[in-house]
Amino acid sequence: MADPQAAETVFRRFVEAFGRGDLEELRSLLADDFAGHITTADGGTREVSASEYTESVAQMDVETADLRLDLPDITRIDEGTVLAMVEVHASRRGKSLHNFSAQLARVAGDRLAELWMVEAEPAESEAFWTS
Repeated sequence: MADPQAAETVFRRFVEAFGRGDLEELRSLLADDFAGHITTADGGTREVSASEYTESVAQMDVETADLRLDLPDITRIDEGTVLAMVEVHASRRGKSLHNFSAQLARVAGDRLAELWMVEAEPAESEAFWTS
């Protein structure tokens, strides 16, 4: 019998690794055929692979951003899928970011197979992370 909390556990580990900027752990939690659907600054979506996702986090340089990711809500949709609200707090170089991201994650085994995200303020997020 499968662990009904497995998808939630994997997603929580993913968010924690992201928040620490732990690229090795983050990549280990993404399936080799991972498909990420990531919000763009204009509110659109682009699809990324596991290596592209990890590289985009590396470019964000989260270690310098006093980043805090909270999970105020996480809901199990089915055995392998969770829907989560991620609250983002970050600050660096006199700028701050407070944003929310809804994320739908499909887990296969002990790795994320797919991730869909929608940000509340994508342009503000893009401006912060690229500054």
